[in-house]
Amino acid sequence: MLNPNLQVNLTGPGGSFFNNANNVSLNHVPDFTAKAAWDPRLGPNKLHVEGWVLYRDFYDRFNFANHDLSTVSFGGHIAAEIIPKTLEAQFSVSHGSLGRFTASPFPDATLRQDGSIQPLPITALLAGAVWHTTPSLDLYAYAGLEKTRATFSNVGTVPFGYGNPLYNNTGCNIENSPAATCNGNTSEIRQYSVGFYDTLLQGAYGTIKAGVQYSYNQRFAFEGVGGAPKTDDHIVMTQLRYYPF
Repeated sequence: MLNPNLQVNLTGPGGSFFNNANNVSLNHVPDFTAKAAWDPRLGPNKLHVEGWVLYRDFYDRFNFANHDLSTVSFGGHIAAEIIPKTLEAQFSVSHGSLGRFTASPFPDATLRQDGSIQPLPITALLAGAVWHTTPSLDLYAYAGLEKTRATFSNVGTVPFGYGNPLYNNTGCNIENSPAATCNGNTSEIRQYSVGFYDTLLQGAYGTIKAGVQYSYNQRFAFEGVGGAPKTDDHIVMTQLRYYPF
């Protein structure tokens, strides 16, 4: 629970197109992104390379004092034709204060005892391939992970931060246990996916496509009092689409 003297947002004031049902962030600087991309050819093979940087500013007020922290994150992406019109591969990597931009998602930051801000460094990786086996059938496979490191401090026996080993995890593996017995701060998320996408029918009245995807998902938490809980989930998703044009 956040200290009542901590302000990270304010109740919407209403009027002037503000909705008083939504909080207003105290952040006074928007996020800024700069990206460069390059699309060369390696003989008959297409290649796409890009890199980006992201500037973010975090702001809060605690016990009559302001705390302001600026961060810079970065990343890159490569997509290449291995076999023209048949096999494609891609790889991406990013690192920095990316909490709300991750698929997991992770928190953007945590707090010290004095209310100052500690950003959570996130590293994200993705690799995948798509095989156009026929003009109508695509097979694909992807693997990815997102992870962070523990960012914490202790004041006496009182733990602060994220991934603190003094946090209580004793109830994480007990169904319907009280929330106070499972902090379970996430340290890493992994996913492995395979699937296909097939054109079933294509004609003057449109196109019907179908797909099936299987994914194996893992969530790992930081070690705390009671251990380091983790979960493993299997997900199968199907879809059927009609494109009239």
